[in-house]
Parts: sequence; structure tokens; C-alpha cells
Amino acid sequence: MPKRIFEFRCVKDHVSEKYVDDEVTSVECPHCHNDASRIISSPMFKLEGFTGAFPTAYDAWERKRAEAMRVAHKQNAE
Repeated sequence: MPKRIFEFRCVKDHVSEKYVDDEVTSVECPHCHNDASRIISSPMFKLEGFTGAFPTAYDAWERKRAEAMRVAHKQNAE
């Protein structure tokens, strides 16, 4: 059975995350020990501010590498 992180909310509105099997729909609230039901949480994603494109790990690596190359080039020129 695959496990994933899900969010759960209890009757007192405590929200917590738990790593459980896909079939699990309720757990004990770690704050008040009441039953907490699995909720649908909003996905997290980040858009690039100017164009609205989805940045990737390669884009971040490419920017960091270009900056490192500029710094190295500047140091070699001195």
C-alpha cells in the first residue's frame, strides 16, 4: 500500500499532517485527541513572477551556475 502525506482536520479545527496509507480517512488529532478527518488541501506551486511560467529545478540550477560563472570570471579578471 502506498503511503503519502495527507492533511487532517478535527472538530476543533486543528489541522495536522500525517504520513498514512491512501485508504486512511481519519486519524487521532495530535492536539486534542479527537477524530480528525482527511481534508483536500490546496496544492503548492510557484509561478515565475514576470511571465507566469512554471520554474523548474533546471532553471534554478542554470541561474545559480550563471551567477557563479560571473563571479569566477570577475575574480579571474582582477
